[in-house]
Amino acid sequence: MNINEILLSVIEIVAIVPIGLICLLIFDKDSIIPRPQSIFIYTGVFTLLACIGGYLRTIFELNINLVILSVFFPMVIYIILTVKVNKFKILYVFASCGAISSSIRLYSYFLETQTNSNHTFRDTQHWGLLLKWILIIIAVIFFALSVKKIRWLMYESSLDNLWKFLWLIPVAQDTANMMTIPHDYSLMQMGRVAQIYVTVVTALTLMEVVFQVMIYVIAKTITEKTKLDKQAQMLSIQASQYEGLQRHIEATSKLRHDFKHTVRTAASLAQEGKNDELIKLLSDYGVVTESTDKRSVFTKNSTLNALICYYYEQALSKNIFCNWKVSLPEKLGVEDIDLFGIIGNLLENAIHASENEHPENRYINLKADVEDNGDIYIVTTNGFSGKIQKDHDKYLSTKKDGSGIGIESIKSTVKRYNGIASFYNDPKTFYADIMLKQNPQ
Repeated sequence: MNINEILLSVIEIVAIVPIGLICLLIFDKDSIIPRPQSIFIYTGVFTLLACIGGYLRTIFELNINLVILSVFFPMVIYIILTVKVNKFKILYVFASCGAISSSIRLYSYFLETQTNSNHTFRDTQHWGLLLKWILIIIAVIFFALSVKKIRWLMYESSLDNLWKFLWLIPVAQDTANMMTIPHDYSLMQMGRVAQIYVTVVTALTLMEVVFQVMIYVIAKTITEKTKLDKQAQMLSIQASQYEGLQRHIEATSKLRHDFKHTVRTAASLAQEGKNDELIKLLSDYGVVTESTDKRSVFTKNSTLNALICYYYEQALSKNIFCNWKVSLPEKLGVEDIDLFGIIGNLLENAIHASENEHPENRYINLKADVEDNGDIYIVTTNGFSGKIQKDHDKYLSTKKDGSGIGIESIKSTVKRYNGIASFYNDPKTFYADIMLKQNPQ
């Protein structure tokens, strides 16, 4: 038994442990195990598993790829079970890190072919292993510098419906890398094989880097477009409310202008004792004033008030009973566009769910206020048919043209403010409870 070979084999297998560690650090907010304990448990368990794999590989001359996969897959399962986040995001991070790791392996194999040309990829690496760890350290440093961008991509980008497909691309890249491993090192000494190998490996590595950069740029573009669409919707709603306000001003101005004539006529009818005509005049005037556009003020925040008024008028037009109490100050430690998106999605979903209900179950209750500790609470309940579509704990849209991302968008925004978003239902009522922290640290 060669102790040095076992030690080198263990060091080679342990090189994949940072992959899961990176995943844990990205999704640490969603780990069901506190961060320090999670890192300690993960590192201990999978370092031990890698050591056992390295030992067995040397003793039984096992295929290195088989040993790596036997450690890699339990790592993926562990992260999926301990991190409560979209599983396709986890697979994407693992596949991407795996593709980068396999590219590093290809460069280490190339160095090994130049120093030990009589070996094969089944043999333990020496100088190639040193290069491998140097490149891993560089990759970890790059990750540390990019972690904010990666977390933004995972948590704040508008790619929720794409992760189920995106993770397959780095898997394909990783597979291509594995197919490029030189099984017989002596082949590298023939003609231009070494030059072609380096060219292919570099091309695959560049493709991986370009793909990751493209995903980030595309995500930025889509997210900015989504934000601009929300801003345009917000401005459109504000414009419609300002038009209604202008109509209200014009109507009340006309009433004020006509009031003096009405008073004179009423005085004349009273002097002449024409009580029936006087009663009819006052009754007609009352109808006119009641039909004048009534303006509602829910909050001093003009943007939010315009939004709530917009949906309030929509709900009333569909004969939906509204019991709305909003006690939010003009200035909040939450971006207007984020609060706009949360309340807008809540009310739009509630109106859609209530509008086709029986009159006795056609209602929307809304309460929004700020607690003494500064947390914002938004609670809605609305009648609905009881028909829902769910994928595990995820509510899906019941609209024919709905994307089903309204609730997921709310959850994503709430998470950025270190808040809580809960959605549940009984056979006749749908509930939404939102808590946001202002100016989250």
